[in-house]
Amino acid sequence: MDLCGIVGGKMIDNLILYFKHFPSLLKFAKQRLLNTWKWFASLFLAQLILVVILLLCVSFLEIEEVVKAQWLYRLLTFITFITMVGTIYKAYTEYSRDYLITKSFQLTPLVTAIMNVIMGNIVIWILSLIIAIFKPTNLETSVLSYLFFALMCMLFMIFIVVALGLLDLIRNKVTKLFIIVSVICFFLAPIIYIPSTKFHIINQILKINPVYYLLDGSASSVIFGSVNMYNIAYHIYFIIFLVLVGTINFMLVRYVAHEKYKYTHHTQNVKEGTEHKAK
Repeated sequence: MDLCGIVGGKMIDNLILYFKHFPSLLKFAKQRLLNTWKWFASLFLAQLILVVILLLCVSFLEIEEVVKAQWLYRLLTFITFITMVGTIYKAYTEYSRDYLITKSFQLTPLVTAIMNVIMGNIVIWILSLIIAIFKPTNLETSVLSYLFFALMCMLFMIFIVVALGLLDLIRNKVTKLFIIVSVICFFLAPIIYIPSTKFHIINQILKINPVYYLLDGSASSVIFGSVNMYNIAYHIYFIIFLVLVGTINFMLVRYVAHEKYKYTHHTQNVKEGTEHKAK
């Protein structure tokens, strides 16, 4: 039998095994979420209080419409950023923790990660919808534009979760690195600094940051309409970024599998050697 036939047969066997155990994996992922639903509920309620307070202030205080739009824009980028960071942290730590359990059944911990990302995005969607409904009537909302950036946000979070989860299996300082990068992204994101509507070189440089691209795109869709849908160059750049992260993830999966195999093989040899000496 040729190599292609062997590889093809192995892939088919793995696929059959995957679908065989998929209900158990889905049940495992649902149990994970049931055990941590309070985390998402607390995150939602804390941010809902913030949204209600700011919406009341914007409605009753006599301030210019431009200022109202700026504060609502800040609010949207802030809650989106906080939810993204919290969800990614939760998802990648569970991904690395569940890796060996799921791999022992020829499955993947990706299902749990995806469910975490969906839950986090539901929190963002509900809060964004509340802001869109109760915002000043002269501000425009583009549903199509928001759905596009919501999809990009989900894909980004899934790819980053997998990358961090795999790195967490082979490196010890991933959490520290994640915190540092998150703090840097917070100050570079359009939360404290609001980008100008006019062309500015600083804005163009900041948009190279994928987090900036997502936050600005989703918040602008709710407050200013579809202004960011026409930035084709940035959409292409972001898709290339996702492809790059996906390629890195593919290489990491193979590397982690090899390292875990070496560790398991070494542990088994040590155990057999110890038992032999005991005899």
